Amino acid sequence: MSATIFYALDTRYMKRTLPFLLALSFLFGCSKEDYPRVEYKVSSSGSAAIAYTMVSPSIRTENVSGSWNVSFRHSKGASVFLSAVNTGFGTTSISVYVNKELLYNQSTSVPGGLIEISEVVP
Repeated sequence: MSATIFYALDTRYMKRTLPFLLALSFLFGCSKEDYPRVEYKVSSSGSAAIAYTMVSPSIRTENVSGSWNVSFRHSKGASVFLSAVNTGFGTTSISVYVNKELLYNQSTSVPGGLIEISEVVP
């Protein structure tokens, strides 16, 4: 019986303190330096088919024309992937920025040309 009472008291205690501890770990446990902002940018004077990954390893695809970008936080040492196929006439460029600093850039003006950036967040 005493084990049941202890469990009930412990459960109530955890329900009150767990959200508080999670909030503290979120505020103080990880800094922006540990999770830099990654930004993908695509610019196409025609059109392009792009593929990219964000935090999860699943590949997302989109068809773009003109300018396109997306940003997210990612851990240091994690992989980033962005590719584009120039599906029209003109030039397609892809860029990866980390904390607003250009790290990787590629472009093509060949119709059907494939460009790809597959790197690690420094």
